[in-house]
Amino acid sequence: MAALATRISPKASVEAIADFETFVSVSLFCFAGLLMSVSIIVADKYMPGEWF
Repeated sequence: MAALATRISPKASVEAIADFETFVSVSLFCFAGLLMSVSIIVADKYMPGEWF
């Protein structure tokens, strides 16, 4: 990921690249959680039974 960030902005500092990588990893984690939550809500409409 650092190589890609260096290609996009060769003058970026190491701290800026590290902050960007942290932002990307946190956003991917949040997206996975949101996707899982939405899929459970949708599955709950079509599958009978108690989930929780």
